[in-house]
Amino acid sequence: MEAIRERRTQAMRTEETRAALLDATIVLLGEVGYAALTTRDVATRAGVSRGAQTHHFPTKADLVLAAIEHVFAQQAAGFKASYDAVAPAQRDLGTAVGLLWDIVSGPSYAPVLEMIVAARTDDSLRVVVHAMSTAFERTISGLLVDVFPGFEEDDELVRTLVDVAFSIVQGAAISSYAGFGDPERTVRLAQGVAGLIAPATAPLIRSALTIRSTP
Repeated sequence: MEAIRERRTQAMRTEETRAALLDATIVLLGEVGYAALTTRDVATRAGVSRGAQTHHFPTKADLVLAAIEHVFAQQAAGFKASYDAVAPAQRDLGTAVGLLWDIVSGPSYAPVLEMIVAARTDDSLRVVVHAMSTAFERTISGLLVDVFPGFEEDDELVRTLVDVAFSIVQGAAISSYAGFGDPERTVRLAQGVAGLIAPATAPLIRSALTIRSTP
């Protein structure tokens, strides 16, 4: 019995160390960027030894890739929790855009943007960033299916709406971080327009998509 209790305690300590390292990586990515980040700085910020850091994540790439998976999983879970907390009658695309903005305008999204830029010239990083972005968008698509009864997650309309929503809020986030434009106004406008999209107007939108995609 004592041995079982001790093993569980060790497992918990291992998980706490990993979480501390991942959280520290995310914070430092936002502060200094990918190029300047070092595993030594991460270990110091996490309050763990270099030996513990290299045991869990032998290289900088291992650490950063795990951190990106970690932050995307947190954001997907956060979006779902926020969406679930909205009254069913208020669950529309405009609300979803607002919830997305809450995520991408927060401090935890700056490291994601940093990784998106860094992934442009790093093949291994690009694979993970794209995979995690796709998983995040699928989570949101699944929730938006509730807004459009009878649609499937792989429906072109839902995919397009999610793509547009991401493009708007990410662009607004970049403007906000760079200190130009009026991102809040852009998002409010997007929310207003998105709120007009409802099951009754979906056939018109689907028709427009079909027409525009025809050669």
